[in-house]
Amino acid sequence: MDQDNYITLIYKKLKKELSPTEQKSLEGWTAAQPENAQLQQQIEENWQLSKKILPPISVDAKKDFQGFKKRMQAHKTANAPQEAIVRPINSWRRKLSIAAAIAIPLLAAWWIFQPSNVPMTLAQTSMGETKAIQLSDGTTINLNENSQLRYPTAFTGGKRQVELTGEAYFEVESDPNRPFEVMMEETKVRVLGTVFNIRHLAGEKKTKVSVEEGKVELSSLTIDKSVILTKNEVGVYNSSTQQLTENKVNNKNASAWKSKILSYKSAPLQSIVTDLEQQFGIKTIITSENMNNCLVTARFTDTTPKKVYDYMVSLYRMELKEIDASTYELSKGVCK
Repeated sequence: MDQDNYITLIYKKLKKELSPTEQKSLEGWTAAQPENAQLQQQIEENWQLSKKILPPISVDAKKDFQGFKKRMQAHKTANAPQEAIVRPINSWRRKLSIAAAIAIPLLAAWWIFQPSNVPMTLAQTSMGETKAIQLSDGTTINLNENSQLRYPTAFTGGKRQVELTGEAYFEVESDPNRPFEVMMEETKVRVLGTVFNIRHLAGEKKTKVSVEEGKVELSSLTIDKSVILTKNEVGVYNSSTQQLTENKVNNKNASAWKSKILSYKSAPLQSIVTDLEQQFGIKTIITSENMNNCLVTARFTDTTPKKVYDYMVSLYRMELKEIDASTYELSKGVCK
């Protein structure tokens, strides 16, 4: 099978149309040579970029090409004052051009919307690691564990834009003339200056934005809908149902991973357990279902699951069992 066909298989994989036989063939080709794996990785990155900018792609070369020309003209009109930047096409881009007949919009997204020559920085964290990042405009971002942030070394043009996968706490420097945008796979957050937390984990189907100060706009890139969020409000986008909702609730524990403080006033025990599971990646089993709705008023500093559960044991005469390093069991107990 020649390289053209393998590029087609990569495209089918991204469209989730790959058969088991084709999957095996593609895996063998990818493992055969490093440049094959590099080509596949670049096509997949371009695909993710195109999902943020373009509508879903149908495999219709003629129709795609016409749509591509319209988008190209629209982009040209919108950016008329800017001077085009011409870049030489290296070897892997030449290979990508082979797939143009079936993926013209995908490649167009990469070439047309590729950032200018401002260098980009990738910050990432591993399990149990957090990182503080200061951007060139004075904005401060605290990155939670297992997260990635792409940002330019300096902002140019009329807006400030970064890309997030994972969870981060933003303290955005106010600049009314240059909005700040956080791009994710299917959503975008736009602000002028505010403090908020974003939770957008790869393994979860929801993107959650919790605002502490100011105002932000949470938009879906897949449906024509957005919500305006202000202090203590939470916006949630569900990628499974493609629904965008707004909750006017005081979600002061959204950034507990950063502050290490959890605060509750007449909160059901089950909600505290849910917070701990999300913040610490643990699992908790409550064997007595009647304890789920027991109300708790407490404030925990330097929070750890063990510290909170020890308090529950004392308050409700429960029993705590550590099954393993990430699993707890709460049993018995009496609500007061």
